[in-house]
Amino acid sequence: MFRRPRDARACARLAGLTACVLLASAAHARAPHGPSAAEIAEHGDGRNMPPCSACHGASGEGNSAAALPRLAGLPAAYQLAQLNALADGTRADPVMTPLARGMSTQVRAQLASYYAGLSLHVEPATDTARDDGLALRGRWSQEIPACVQCHGDGGSGVGSAFPPLAGQPATYIVKQLHAWKDGTRRGDPLSLMQTIAKRLSESDIVVVANYFGMPPLAASTASKDLPAPPPGPGERPIPDDDFGKVIRQGREIFENPAKYADRYMGNDLRCSSCHLDEGRHVGSAPMWAAYVSYPAYRAKNHKVNTFAERLQGCFLYSMNGTQPPLGDPVLVALESYAYWMARGVPVDPGVAGRGYLRLPKPPAPPDFTRGREVYARTCALCHGSDGAGQRAGNGSPAFPALWGSDSYNWGAGMVGVTVAAGFIKANMPFGLGGTLSDQEAWDVALFVDSHERPQDPRYTGSVADTRMQFHDNDDSMYGKPVNGHLLGSDSVRPGPR
Repeated sequence: MFRRPRDARACARLAGLTACVLLASAAHARAPHGPSAAEIAEHGDGRNMPPCSACHGASGEGNSAAALPRLAGLPAAYQLAQLNALADGTRADPVMTPLARGMSTQVRAQLASYYAGLSLHVEPATDTARDDGLALRGRWSQEIPACVQCHGDGGSGVGSAFPPLAGQPATYIVKQLHAWKDGTRRGDPLSLMQTIAKRLSESDIVVVANYFGMPPLAASTASKDLPAPPPGPGERPIPDDDFGKVIRQGREIFENPAKYADRYMGNDLRCSSCHLDEGRHVGSAPMWAAYVSYPAYRAKNHKVNTFAERLQGCFLYSMNGTQPPLGDPVLVALESYAYWMARGVPVDPGVAGRGYLRLPKPPAPPDFTRGREVYARTCALCHGSDGAGQRAGNGSPAFPALWGSDSYNWGAGMVGVTVAAGFIKANMPFGLGGTLSDQEAWDVALFVDSHERPQDPRYTGSVADTRMQFHDNDDSMYGKPVNGHLLGSDSVRPGPR
């Protein structure tokens, strides 16, 4: 008979990674002639499988001392994928591999469903002393995106590919980051975690684990891999005064306009969906470079625009919403935030780093079919096969919609294939910018921009006339037939739903 291990080392030998168990049937369904998932979790199968609770806790809460994961509430599809990977050798663990191989496909699915159905209350983080830099902002100078950009607000998880981090033992997070870093854990989609973990120092790993995990670990004495670079635009401390309050408000709006400027929003996009690293990142139209480029004449509306008027256009087109009136506190806060980032940058519309990458024309004309293949391989993981984006486990927006009624409308800059190709080439997928070929970036940009989305707010009542006035160039797919459908002819009305 299996006996409960008496120490952490014995327990660690009994289970080892992110999913000891794992999609489809009811929690108490029985395998043919066998115990139910709940019975296996509590007592084992009476033959070769010990009880899962011996290592993962009676409620699936995990074991901090043994660095064993929380299973309660993790998506069933994620847990099943991990158990299947253990069984087929894609993922290796001296204890879990033989256990997974000893389970039938049905038992794995039943256990996944059982543990996914267990609730585990996770208190939101309130310790302001914790270092939130990597978790919330990343380190884009080293192409390290914020953890929450993939794992969702508060580390609540996104879909079946990006599991919740909140509530995991900090020791377990450290263990897995080391496994990704040294290559002993593999098989992640697009090799994202392997790539990003290799860029983390030992102290980075502890900082991330302490932000999301519990209980916290002692701070690492390991030095950073590289000395901190000098502050770039927008990286100096925000002043602790009344002006600083407005700057911080602008940053909050920039990161979450659906929360702080909801009356002007028509979708769930964030300003940082296109302007990465809180509007600082070169290659994604940083706001410090935009601020020093206005006033400027814009062919889009045939007049000189101020910076505030340019921000109004973002709400109207990219956010598919309505324009805040000039002088509105939302615009004042956003303009103050951009001004603060631009301090010390010369007033120059040609300042280095402005705008998006200007990608040279591809060897072959962009192609819809090739673009669909690139999208399925590199984009659908985050944005969904239907382009509708994904939400985090707590319901907040995670990955934005790229087409459809919740995306940017036909008046937005990203409907220009040239703009989209440059942004994609430099920045997508997160942490893997520059890995797509120029041809792939052009192809997938055309594919994304060849789908319906909300109508152009400047719509005249005729697709042909609207194209002639506002889209009469090879860069826009509006008003062009794609697979027998005239783009723009079936668009939903623009503006808030």
